[in-house]
Amino acid sequence: MITNIFFIVIGILLIGYIYNNVRKHMMSQGESILWMIGACIILILAIFPNIIIFLSKIVGISYPPSLLFFLTSAFLLILLFRNSQQLSVLSEKNKELIQNFGLLDNRVRKLEKTRISEE
Repeated sequence: MITNIFFIVIGILLIGYIYNNVRKHMMSQGESILWMIGACIILILAIFPNIIIFLSKIVGISYPPSLLFFLTSAFLLILLFRNSQQLSVLSEKNKELIQNFGLLDNRVRKLEKTRISEE
């Protein structure tokens, strides 16, 4: 019972923390969706711990905590994959910005040279 209360408190604190970060614009709404889903799952499993036993019987896993470990690992892999995608997109955008900056810098230098030579 104490463990359930502990995880209920953890789930509520996580939901509050994520909400607060979104409200303060420290985390985008898109990023917070997966974290909010994870926090809600923690809260649901803390309130109804028999769900994991029921799900493990349906899947055919004899030791319910191993299903919980698998689900946690899958969740973290999804987050890791999503972050990797975002990093790739940001890296490509950064490369384009650097190239555009180089072109603009070159253009400004040429304009300054022509202006100095005209004076």
